Amino acid sequence: MKNALTVDLEEWHDTVLFDGAPAGSGEFERCVDVILALLERRKAKATFFMLGRLAQAYPQVARAIAGAGHELASHGHEHRSLWRLTPEEFSADLARSRAALAAAAGTAPLGYRAPTWSLKGRAAEFLPLIKAAGFAYDSSLYGLGPGAPRSPYQVIDGLTEFPPSVARCCGLGLPFLGGTFLRWAGAGFLRRRVAGLNAAGLPAVLYFHSWEFGSVPPGLPFYKRAVQYYNVSSVPVKAEALLEEFAWAPMRELLNL
Repeated sequence: MKNALTVDLEEWHDTVLFDGAPAGSGEFERCVDVILALLERRKAKATFFMLGRLAQAYPQVARAIAGAGHELASHGHEHRSLWRLTPEEFSADLARSRAALAAAAGTAPLGYRAPTWSLKGRAAEFLPLIKAAGFAYDSSLYGLGPGAPRSPYQVIDGLTEFPPSVARCCGLGLPFLGGTFLRWAGAGFLRRRVAGLNAAGLPAVLYFHSWEFGSVPPGLPFYKRAVQYYNVSSVPVKAEALLEEFAWAPMRELLNL
């Protein structure tokens, strides 16, 4: 069974722990090169959710991703939480991201993923705007509640939701296959949970960030370094192990788009 392989292309200072963009570390391109090499080695294709801002700054990276046969999708233009945006600001951000990605890679993106999973709480208001912007699917809404869908479904008319993976515990969904959860969880636990999803006929959704394949920036306060970078060196190792053991594909392929 094929699972969805996704990469969030953002810089380390784009996370909620940091405010403002420091001088570039110079690692973004190198991190993407490492990921592309990993995927080539494992003969896997992925969906790359890229910030429009980065597509403008690094159009050669967007072209390299598309040229290697991967899907390029939108992570918004700026990595701003949707909780802080008005509908007008959100629509403008969507339009800017689509234009930047299309200009860099030659094809408008089909998919969208909200920064920091911040669509929850604004979904009723913002999902129609995602559809109106020209997207075919979203992948921002964890199925955390009892009975919430764990495979792709039509979230509103004309827009598909591809929910990130959760494992069921006491009837609730527990995220486990990306971000902090991927960094902290053991490799055996991850393999068992992916195998369990597949046995139930459900595709897993693996995601990791480009900055997880780089070095830890110097001078970070201890608590920020501990939260964001604890066990980060395990991500490339876990990613390669999961790519070796299971079958993976871009979201557009699994959705037949």
